[in-house]
Amino acid sequence: MRRYGRLSVVARALVQHAAVSLAALALVAAAASTVSVRLVQNEALRQAESNGEAIATRVVGPWITEDFYSGDAAAFKDLDDRVQIRMSDDTIQRIKVWSADGVILYCNDHQQIGLHFPLDPDDLTVLTNGGVDSDISDLDKSENLYDRGFGESLEVYAGISDTSGRPILVETYFTTDRLHADESGMIRRIIPVVLLSVLVLGLLLVPLAFSLARRVARYERERQAMIRLAVDASSAERRRVAGELHDGVIQDLAGVGYALTALDTQMAGLGGTFSTPRIDALRRTLRSAQRLVHDDVLALRELTGVQYAAESGAADPAVALRVIADDIRDEGTPVEMTVGELPALPASHRAALIRVGREALRNAAKHAHGSNVALDLGTAGDNVVVTVSDDGPGFEPGSALGPVDGHIGLALLTDAADSVGGRLDLRTRPGRGTTVKLTVPIPVGLAKGPRTPQGVG
Repeated sequence: MRRYGRLSVVARALVQHAAVSLAALALVAAAASTVSVRLVQNEALRQAESNGEAIATRVVGPWITEDFYSGDAAAFKDLDDRVQIRMSDDTIQRIKVWSADGVILYCNDHQQIGLHFPLDPDDLTVLTNGGVDSDISDLDKSENLYDRGFGESLEVYAGISDTSGRPILVETYFTTDRLHADESGMIRRIIPVVLLSVLVLGLLLVPLAFSLARRVARYERERQAMIRLAVDASSAERRRVAGELHDGVIQDLAGVGYALTALDTQMAGLGGTFSTPRIDALRRTLRSAQRLVHDDVLALRELTGVQYAAESGAADPAVALRVIADDIRDEGTPVEMTVGELPALPASHRAALIRVGREALRNAAKHAHGSNVALDLGTAGDNVVVTVSDDGPGFEPGSALGPVDGHIGLALLTDAADSVGGRLDLRTRPGRGTTVKLTVPIPVGLAKGPRTPQGVG
């Protein structure tokens, strides 16, 4: 069992390590993909901006002349021819030239020439200050009404001056096919390297995880062993105390009882020496002391016997409670005891049944003033139940929260029930008798087969 437990701890640690490693792989892969896409997009934008600026300064700018503005057909054709030549590169979809007031001065799609659209603030900034700006096309914008057939495009805006020094804005549309192709290529190159690195790191950490798991398992075994030693030492100490009480204090008290009996007998023979009333008073005192010693001896023997049996795991609730019931009958209190078929129970459960049953019987005998006492021990569903009831005077439940004449109160009985997951019920009222009921659940997995019925006592 120890080896199985150790392997379970190690296996759990390795499974956790594998799960964390896989999660790390997925996280790193996602992060690497995101970073790779960003890098490719930035590089593609940089390249597109460089190409767009070259088109603006070399292909368009030199041909936006005064003749072009005046509507000269030859000037328009010169510009259009050069644009068409440049657009033989299948990566370019559209070239537009904007004036500062948002009029399309030129477009390779001639139907757009002369249309007016307000320029975005970023575009105006590039037109006024020069430089280059780029972005993915927004097909919902009105200026892209005739360009939506291209789908997603990469727009590059370059601010330059015409031959007369007036600012113009050259807009070039590039396809995104190359951008996405570069993204896929970069991901295919980077992701395997990153994942392989993380996987190798995870494999290198497996021996460390295995070593740590074995160390944790060893510490757990040592902790369990220390707990067992503490429990065994506690049980041994309780058995030792019970033995010392039995062999020491109980024997001494028994000796005192015998001495008192002998003294009472001797005093009976001194009637001629002392006055009869004085002798009678002394004998009453001696008999009272003798009775108290006798009762204490019985109580101590009962307590140590039950305690020793419970701690050694040999206690039988039916047998132990029958002994207590017999002692109470001998003291003059009628006790009717009914015991049903009982399942096998752990020592802790048996001890709780005995402790609560004993205290309930002793308290009933002591405070019920000779009334009838009934004890019922048996099963009810998945529980073992012990019930002690009497038809005595009863009491206020609040008065039972503390010790009563040397017996533990309701709070300690409740603690005994709680220690095994049970429930203690007290029903009493002045003039209506008292019932103490302990319900203890049968632990899951224990045999519920009946034992030999104990019958009625």
